[in-house]
Amino acid sequence: MIEMMVTLVIVTLLASVAIPLYQNYTKKAKAAEAWTELEHIATLEDQLFTDTRQYDTNGTKLPAYGAKFTGKYFVIQITAGTGGPWIASAYLCFGGADANCTANFDYRFTIDQSGTKTSLPQGASEPEPGWKL
Repeated sequence: MIEMMVTLVIVTLLASVAIPLYQNYTKKAKAAEAWTELEHIATLEDQLFTDTRQYDTNGTKLPAYGAKFTGKYFVIQITAGTGGPWIASAYLCFGGADANCTANFDYRFTIDQSGTKTSLPQGASEPEPGWKL
């Protein structure tokens, strides 16, 4: 009986360490997919400008270039930028992306035409520089 209790305590301790590490790992993997697609969209914006001398400021032209605006855990929107022609925002929803993801996001990551990247965790009022969780 004592051996079983010691085993149970050891398993519980291991689980209490392993589960948070695994959850952090999966969050980073989900964010990395959104980051990759944002960088891809930035590259496609440059390609579109080279081809047409216009940027996509509403997400209508880039799908023809292979842009992906939705993933399992993110939704991307392109809007006209305040300091330049465009800004792409990825709304990351750890529970899965749906129609409410842009309003109820866990993180919002942005990139603009100059390559400036920002992160905004849910509930924060000011974005932080760079992409981070």
